[in-house]
Amino acid sequence: MEEFSLKIEKIAGVASEHSACGVFNKKVTLADGTLGTVVSCILVKCEEEEDAQVVLRDIFELITTKLEGAEGSILAAVCKVSEAMQELVLGRKLEVSFIDTFFYENVCYIAKFGDGVRILVFETPRFSEIKFEAGSGPIAAGQIYLIATDAFLSIFDSSVLTDNQNIDLEGIIDGLATKISVEDNQSETGAAFVYVRGEELDGVKETGGTKGTEGILQIEDTREIREEEMVEAREEQKVESPSKFKNPLPGFFKIIFGGLSKLQRGDIRAVLALRRNIVVFALVILLILVISVGWTLVQKSRREKIAEFEAHLATASSKYQEGVAIAELNKVRAREILIAADHEAGLALGILNDEKAKKLVSEISAKLKETETTSNVNFEVISEVASPLIGLAISGKNLIGISDDKIFEVETGEKKIREIKSSGNTKGGFVYDERVFILTDDKVYRVDLAGESKKIIEAAGYHDISVFLGNVYLLSGEQIAKFVPLEGGDFWPTDYLNAKEDFGIKGRFAIDGSVWVTARDKIFKFTRGVRQNFEISGLTSKVGEFGVIYTSSQLDNLYVIDSVNSALLVIGKDGIYKRVYQSGEFARTADIVVNPGEKTMYLVSANKILMGKL
Repeated sequence: MEEFSLKIEKIAGVASEHSACGVFNKKVTLADGTLGTVVSCILVKCEEEEDAQVVLRDIFELITTKLEGAEGSILAAVCKVSEAMQELVLGRKLEVSFIDTFFYENVCYIAKFGDGVRILVFETPRFSEIKFEAGSGPIAAGQIYLIATDAFLSIFDSSVLTDNQNIDLEGIIDGLATKISVEDNQSETGAAFVYVRGEELDGVKETGGTKGTEGILQIEDTREIREEEMVEAREEQKVESPSKFKNPLPGFFKIIFGGLSKLQRGDIRAVLALRRNIVVFALVILLILVISVGWTLVQKSRREKIAEFEAHLATASSKYQEGVAIAELNKVRAREILIAADHEAGLALGILNDEKAKKLVSEISAKLKETETTSNVNFEVISEVASPLIGLAISGKNLIGISDDKIFEVETGEKKIREIKSSGNTKGGFVYDERVFILTDDKVYRVDLAGESKKIIEAAGYHDISVFLGNVYLLSGEQIAKFVPLEGGDFWPTDYLNAKEDFGIKGRFAIDGSVWVTARDKIFKFTRGVRQNFEISGLTSKVGEFGVIYTSSQLDNLYVIDSVNSALLVIGKDGIYKRVYQSGEFARTADIVVNPGEKTMYLVSANKILMGKL
């Protein structure tokens, strides 16, 4: 049986004020709990009153929202997403082209709009262009889907995907990045490469490649073990085997045949003895068969465990050597490979508590520490207000600072400040749709940036607030409350989590479709109220205490502050720890936001709004 995994590489030029290309991908959970991957390329051109990057953000949030929890026909759901995206830009002075692809099980579903984005499918040495507006088709191992703008295709040499069997997508992306950066129309340039990899399920696994062939499927059958690798296993089996095992069958045959000879002489007692001996003989045969089958199964299981252990250890060792080899040339890529090596070594140790595996884990850990990327940040004061700030948000091109009883709208360009009065006793705030949602001790207020304030929710015992797609979420020490807006302005309350958790009173949260919650030295991930398996890998230093966390559906990473160590950690949504920023300001930070391009961060410290480069 064969199934597929995807390797996705994205590239896009720097956006301008009136045009931008967004390339997105995200795992989406359908109504039946299964997962698919959405990959979209969106080109937006707009006039002065629109912000192209804001439009991109709105469109991608719409994509993930519409697909999340979809049921019934997948193609129909993808087409509905396309229709909703067209409705979003209808009547606005925008020129939008996009292609949405949804990879689910062994099928690719496609919806297309506009002429500015195209989709090509490469199957070396051929390729073809898909021109229908909506449809689907089966995927196959080795295919590469290229979803790209016309501006990208004008500078892309497709022969690198048709003339070469060993395709290095990362090398292609690295080469294109330099070329795109000097193009006049780079804001309209973007592409996603989706490489379909096959995975055999019965004992066959994909192994890491070497530099220059990475991403190409290599098969290793773990059931075939080299002779030298099995010597130790055979020696152990010899020790465990009984040293003097006597076969009881000859003795029983002697008794049976002896009974038969007595029977021939007319000995009536021999009849009864023979019956008894036959029953005993049958039981002994059955017992021997059971023991033999059991012993065979035990030995088979042991051989399979040793084979699996050796496979994980070999992969870990290979990746470790590869990571060490490129550590000086590309520290970031080396770190990703070392984290994968650490994962494989951990799997090996989980099977056998072996000294070779322990030693390799120690070596990988030491190399991970060497490749940690640590940066010191120099902050610039953007604004200084009259009150200590407890919250911060981005609204268009402006920043919104939130204090105990005021809201400050700061123009980042001219640094002008406008004050808006809000309710007192503010514990947290969140900006959504140009309105500020304020959490107090027992209420939630909605404040228009024009100054109008309205109480919308009665809620006590919560300490953080977030808003996603119009729904208001409140965090307590053990639960997340979700308030759904109803007609007439009311909100319907419900518990978001299926089961209570211990977050403590210092936990904070952020939402990008999933809900991410910090609690002491952990980050929890929840999707539709169910806790997901999420572990941070590659983090060699001890965490003090996680607090403020920021992300959105536009970002690839989580930005989490460790207040004890006065550090900002960047962690991928797949759990891979990427880098850390150090500054004394992080210990005093009440809130943080990151711009959609993940190039700039803003934070509040006391009564100041600070800006730092990422």
